[in-house]
Amino acid sequence: MKTKLLLVAFASFLFPQNHLSAQTLKGSDRKKILKEIPELISEHYAIEGKRKPFSKRLKDVFSSNTFLGITDSKKLESEINSKLYEITKDKHVYLRFVKDEGAKGTDWDAWEQRERRLEIEENYGLSEVKILEGNIGYLKITEFMHPGRSIPTVVASMKFLENTKALIIDIRDNGGGYGETMEYVLNHFFDGGPEHIATTYYADENKIPYTQYSSPAIYGKNRTNTPLIIITNGETGSAAEFFAYTLQAFGKAKILGEASTGAANRNSYFPLTENFKFSVSTAIPVNPITKTNWEGGGVIPDHKVSDDEIEEALKILTSELSR
Repeated sequence: MKTKLLLVAFASFLFPQNHLSAQTLKGSDRKKILKEIPELISEHYAIEGKRKPFSKRLKDVFSSNTFLGITDSKKLESEINSKLYEITKDKHVYLRFVKDEGAKGTDWDAWEQRERRLEIEENYGLSEVKILEGNIGYLKITEFMHPGRSIPTVVASMKFLENTKALIIDIRDNGGGYGETMEYVLNHFFDGGPEHIATTYYADENKIPYTQYSSPAIYGKNRTNTPLIIITNGETGSAAEFFAYTLQAFGKAKILGEASTGAANRNSYFPLTENFKFSVSTAIPVNPITKTNWEGGGVIPDHKVSDDEIEEALKILTSELSR
């Protein structure tokens, strides 16, 4: 099956949610969605040995009257995603309804317009930047947003904190985002020449594995020797997990909080109908230190603390770091 690739990304494992109203699906659109999802899995899923088994199970499931009879767009999205996760256990495999009735232009234009609105509303993903007692820097990153628009705000945030004696980076509820933005923050904690931080292997055998290196290209002080604490929870995903996992594996950070969601694979988006896009895991990143990644198990904290206990833990932690 020839398919059109819409976007390749180390993206958020969840599409931006905007409480879109449901629509009644045409029968032809419903049949197209149920037919093409198993085909896309068979053709593009990152792990070759799982492509056909996953595809076959999905074909069997989607042939039932349960799915063929769903006419509500949001209900179909929910039911399909529940079954996709049940079968694949992969949080980068999902269907999304993306039509925005309030946006002009194509559905892709609508998605970009929503993304740009969200960037402004959330200050490009940098929701809190402050210096705590004892000269401890605190940075809350809600999402790694589009690098072409967010990097100036990221630079300003890191510059503001560059004279602190320790750093706390809070990525709880950060579902991921753009890898380039994440890597810019990550680069502050590597020194010297480029260092091999990951290799990504693609489902497409014609693609050469992509080796990632740290870069010294940052605006401001390098923080290699700065004590670093990263806070995670069960909603920390994708590119945010890459950030925490890499710095933990290289011994540059301690992780505080809860295990992350476990969405390591990189995904690509494919258009199904005018209003639906399908995400498929098409590549696997591998850390050179651990020889694996965080898919399924998540990033495991060095200090396991529930969300309810974080504030108290931070009080103790900042007191220790400021000594």
